[in-house]
Amino acid sequence: MLSLDHIHFAPDEIARVPLCDLGPSHGLSAGAVKMYQRFFELESVGLQGDDLNGMLGAALDGVLATNAQLLTQSGTLFYCRTQTHHGFADQDWLRCLADDHGLAGWEVNSLTMTSCASALAAMRFIQAIEDDHPVIILTGEKAFHYSVARLPVGLLAELPTAALFNAGPDKRSGKWTVLNTSVRHMPRFFQNPDAMAANDRRALQDEYLSGMIGFVEDSLKTFRDVLCDDFQVLPHNLNLPVTRALLRHFEWESRCFQGDIQRLGHGYCSDIFVNLTDYEISHPNQISPGTQVFVLAAGTGVTFATCLLERTDFT
Repeated sequence: MLSLDHIHFAPDEIARVPLCDLGPSHGLSAGAVKMYQRFFELESVGLQGDDLNGMLGAALDGVLATNAQLLTQSGTLFYCRTQTHHGFADQDWLRCLADDHGLAGWEVNSLTMTSCASALAAMRFIQAIEDDHPVIILTGEKAFHYSVARLPVGLLAELPTAALFNAGPDKRSGKWTVLNTSVRHMPRFFQNPDAMAANDRRALQDEYLSGMIGFVEDSLKTFRDVLCDDFQVLPHNLNLPVTRALLRHFEWESRCFQGDIQRLGHGYCSDIFVNLTDYEISHPNQISPGTQVFVLAAGTGVTFATCLLERTDFT
């Protein structure tokens, strides 16, 4: 069974930049600032000072510093990103990044198909192939330009993370076990909403919440054989009004942990790992072997993804 052994996220390296100072990176007008503050309760967005290689390399080094055995093993490095960032493919940059950090014997892959849900989709893929080699999922993007750093329902934050799975025989139990995963596409809405025809945009608004609710209901049915009654819910940091409507529908307000969404913003694929790290730090007395966490993400596609995690130990 797939184990999640370690997550590296360094919140102290992230600057919380007030919305009024995000003009150069996010192209925000005064009116847009008020909209994000009013409807999505954003106060600031987390930005990391290094370039893309620097910030991802720091996250990778954070995992390797406490798991030195990985340098002598073979495994796979997945970089999960949105469809808007092409990742300097012509420079073979991901291969070079892995080599520079001691992972020359590792395979590298960049995943983008499911946008912000790519990290959970990658976990589903890793679980399905039943390969016990170590895997690192790397996430985090730069706000290169305001045309790709701004969404109608959230703002892109620069939150680099590295998550290690299947660390090795000496850490086989892991911190969390991936009990099950689920992914669903709504292919009609494959475009960014800003590029959709007006009728598709209205249909998306009408169907998004109901589609998410239906998917979550089906996920709960899929997980029911292993799902405990007192599981916790960790949603992504996107579209706060819709997330709250989902929580009200299932009466999950008291069991939800949303992390520092108002000050960090939406980390795209990173949200799951950022919020899980924050949950571990802020609620240590609520976590013990057997604690279950139901994680939710959504991405352009439209793609919905869930994962059920169970705590195994405190290593």
